[in-house]
Amino acid sequence: MGFKEDLNLVGNDFSFLGMFFYVGFLAAELPTQWLAQRISFLGKYLGINVTLWGVVLACHAACNSYAQVAVLRTLLGIFEACVAPILVLIICMWYKKQEQGKRVACFYVMNSFTSVAAGLIAYGASFTKSSFASWRIFLLCMGLVTVVCGVLVFLYLPDSPTKAKGFTDEEKLAVLLRIKDDQSGTQNNKLKGYQMLEAVSDPKVWLVVLSVMLISIPNGALSIFSSLIVNSFGFSAQETLIVGVPGGLLSGFWLLAVQYYSDKTQNRTLMNLCYLLPAILGLALMVGLENREKTTAMKTGLLISNYLSQTFGGTLALILSWNASNVAGHSKKVLVNALTFIAFPLGNIIGTQTFQAKDAPMYMPGKAAILGCLSLQCFITVGWYFLNQFYNNKKQRVLDEMDPEQRETMRRQMEFSDETDMRNPFFRYTK
Repeated sequence: MGFKEDLNLVGNDFSFLGMFFYVGFLAAELPTQWLAQRISFLGKYLGINVTLWGVVLACHAACNSYAQVAVLRTLLGIFEACVAPILVLIICMWYKKQEQGKRVACFYVMNSFTSVAAGLIAYGASFTKSSFASWRIFLLCMGLVTVVCGVLVFLYLPDSPTKAKGFTDEEKLAVLLRIKDDQSGTQNNKLKGYQMLEAVSDPKVWLVVLSVMLISIPNGALSIFSSLIVNSFGFSAQETLIVGVPGGLLSGFWLLAVQYYSDKTQNRTLMNLCYLLPAILGLALMVGLENREKTTAMKTGLLISNYLSQTFGGTLALILSWNASNVAGHSKKVLVNALTFIAFPLGNIIGTQTFQAKDAPMYMPGKAAILGCLSLQCFITVGWYFLNQFYNNKKQRVLDEMDPEQRETMRRQMEFSDETDMRNPFFRYTK
């Protein structure tokens, strides 16, 4: 669309622009999580950030230099840092464990479906003959749509079940009662030090952090360089915009299907393999077929392998579902979400630098790094499954030692106590 040419981007400038977004994201993550814990207006805070994100995106259309885009990319990261963590917190307030995976999938799948819409809009904009470049038209349109969405979020997204407009007191109570058996606590704007200490000493939390890091490295690379990779298959710049659309549809529907079965089977960890294995296969095919002559059949094969490689993105949605289902205590949830979304930009920053200009157009070292990260994550996923099982068995042994009356009294005390998962013997980890 002329973006690199109009801004005179050379060498690794494109990689660094991708990185600046995650630098802003990383810088804002802890402050925005602190605010999310302290304020009670989560829906409005989210709406303000989404609106500002849209304004900044629209401002990209006025950029004429690398420095201007770098500043705006950093601001995009700052305003996006709160989005997914707040959505996870809100989902925890409204839905049972067995319902949370599908709800997390519903917001996370928009990454895939938005890439479909963006590809179609970009393809249409690429036919423009005006002096206003097609990439400027595209970013302006996407920014303005986001502003509208942000305003709607501000006006209509409830901050919590107890503050939902249009609900009677009985209906608000019903929402709270339906999730009480999850033993996951409720919103609490007081920071609890012991919960935060438990978060940083919990081995399961660090497996989450490591997993997010390993998944984010491929994400940072492919989210920035996917169009260049497809272009290297022998497609023109304009064709690249449209042939990427089926990949977004495939990854989106695959994400929803796997999350549905994750909720149905109450298995968050091993279902991750359904995301990882097709992506590993796709990347392996990409590496193996890259040096072949670019016949029509070979280009089709490379394109299909690229579509398969995109399925790994659902792993992050499943990890967010794990956070929603398997962490109790509001302060602990907030810190775990913060650690998760600190690992996310760190991994993405590394990912943007795995694809270097000197490796173009095949970017073999970058593809090999992605393949290694996803393969390692498969082994971590299996270990994660057995660790959850170990803790569930340990909790059951504690309960077995109590008499029935003592057990029932403690259960009632724990239902809305905002206690952590490790301290609550009734809490069960979704494996």
